[in-house]
Amino acid sequence: MIAMAKKLVLAACLALLVPNVHAGYRLETVTLPAAMSPEVSAVAFSPEGDLYVANRSGDIWTADRTGRNWRRFASGLHEPLGLLVDSARVAYVVHRPELVRLEDTNGDGVVDTFTTINDHWGITGNYHEFAYGLRRDKEGNFVGSLGLDSGGEQEFRYVGLTRGPIVKDKVRNEQQWSLVPYRGWSFKVTPAGEFIPWSYGFRQPSGIGVSPDGEIFSSDNQGDWVASSGLIHHQKDHFYGHPSAMKWLPGGPTPFASAEEMGRARTPPAVILAHGALGGSPGEPVWDLSGGKFGPFGGQIFIGDFSKLVSRIVLEKIDGEYQGAAFPFSRDPALRQGNLRMAFSPDGVLYVGQTSRGWGTGDGLQRFVWDGKPPVEIHSIRLLDRGFALEFTVPLNAADAAKAEKYRVKRFRYYYHEKYGSPRIDEAPVPITSVLVSNGDRRVELTLKEMKPGFVYEFQMESLASASGEFLKNPTGFYTANRLRNGERFTGPFTQPIMAPAEAAEVRGVDVEAGKLVYRTYCVACHQEDGRGGGAVAAAANFVSDRTRLGKSDAELLRTIRTGKLETGMPPFGAVLADQQIQDVLAYVRDAFDPQRARGR
Repeated sequence: MIAMAKKLVLAACLALLVPNVHAGYRLETVTLPAAMSPEVSAVAFSPEGDLYVANRSGDIWTADRTGRNWRRFASGLHEPLGLLVDSARVAYVVHRPELVRLEDTNGDGVVDTFTTINDHWGITGNYHEFAYGLRRDKEGNFVGSLGLDSGGEQEFRYVGLTRGPIVKDKVRNEQQWSLVPYRGWSFKVTPAGEFIPWSYGFRQPSGIGVSPDGEIFSSDNQGDWVASSGLIHHQKDHFYGHPSAMKWLPGGPTPFASAEEMGRARTPPAVILAHGALGGSPGEPVWDLSGGKFGPFGGQIFIGDFSKLVSRIVLEKIDGEYQGAAFPFSRDPALRQGNLRMAFSPDGVLYVGQTSRGWGTGDGLQRFVWDGKPPVEIHSIRLLDRGFALEFTVPLNAADAAKAEKYRVKRFRYYYHEKYGSPRIDEAPVPITSVLVSNGDRRVELTLKEMKPGFVYEFQMESLASASGEFLKNPTGFYTANRLRNGERFTGPFTQPIMAPAEAAEVRGVDVEAGKLVYRTYCVACHQEDGRGGGAVAAAANFVSDRTRLGKSDAELLRTIRTGKLETGMPPFGAVLADQQIQDVLAYVRDAFDPQRARGR
């Protein structure tokens, strides 16, 4: 539990500040009935367009498409995290113990028949054994996924509730364990009820999606063996990196001589969600199939996060495999935490279900509505032979768009190792050698000095404006280049850097503006832009109301930034930030929130 709490605090604290939800979209809060627990754990729509909502306490409620006239449809479920609605009388739910069919046989609006379709996976009393879903593929099979157990002997005290054989043996030093069958796997269940193990090697595949082409995707959450969260393309019998699930392979775990060998065997995420900048605990992916009702992002994937974030993803196939780009969509201050369940309504509104499970605050249901105005955004980033093509939702200022200095590109990657997450490694700027603007000033081709596979390419365009003078609302994008267009792929090393560590640079004088960028990238989600704190750690993160927090010496505060303070939710940044960045961010904090002390510096 401590590890998960630490992870969620870290995910919240390592978040990139982006402007409020952009022009063209408004965020609305849906009023839930007073009798309903607001911990929304699944959202779905019936073929007739009615809204159905499950909550973690085991109820399902329904309302008309306006979000009114609520009634309880079912109750008595065990933490349902996936919901499909076939009609006003029939729905399917995946909850911890099983996939179950719900039916209102007499038409009174309340489910009276619960039929188990499949319960082939194991369960114990471990609090971390989430079962996710629920989608159908083109053959009508149900698709879901299973999370790992929280490790530690203290979590095994409920073994008397076990269904399925317990195997406590570790495969390779994992912190999250697969105690019972198929934890860490995705699966299919046929209409006849047959269980089909599909793919494996996941830590917490927190929400399944099926693409318009019928292919399976899910997120996975950062942790041991998972350096940064990502979007996974599930392929039959593929291994995705976490070894714990291997114990349920026919014949037992695959013997790997080293973590490096295991890294070569795994299938990498299609898209890495850069930890911090794009959250840290993502939920289920949903596709915008609204036909333009939700704006210019048709066909793209939206994915929420436990932090106050919704992102979007653009995929493409390179050398037969998916990879692509990810962008922030919204970090509106009014957006709650726990944005793990989403669904598009028939009229093109994105509903966001929120459950924080006690790790945060603000459970409920909100929705994004497009008002018809074009947002000023990066639409997509796609790979070229010698660089990238950036498409925008509106024409750019042509003169500015042609200037290389308007774009900053760098690349980085992560370790593949048993530790909890990873700092960025092999991070380096990538020089731009040419810029070509085309397609009515909506397309920019950046030619780079060199291209390498196996890296995440980060694009920053803070000063880029549209033809009408509006700056990009979300000026950051990340492209996961698992492979290049010539078919070149990354072959390792996976467990160590490629580049020699740079010699420690002498710390120059502090740079407040540089510190501001560090603060906005890594600190703002917990401490907030105004320094008053927010979310689950609001009191401990408040610089303004509690003056004692900045009353400490520089040496003490620098030590806290480097080593963290777990009891208050402050994660360590010593392995994430260079010493110069740590000095700079403290200078910015002093300047912004402790000006009297800053003037005396």
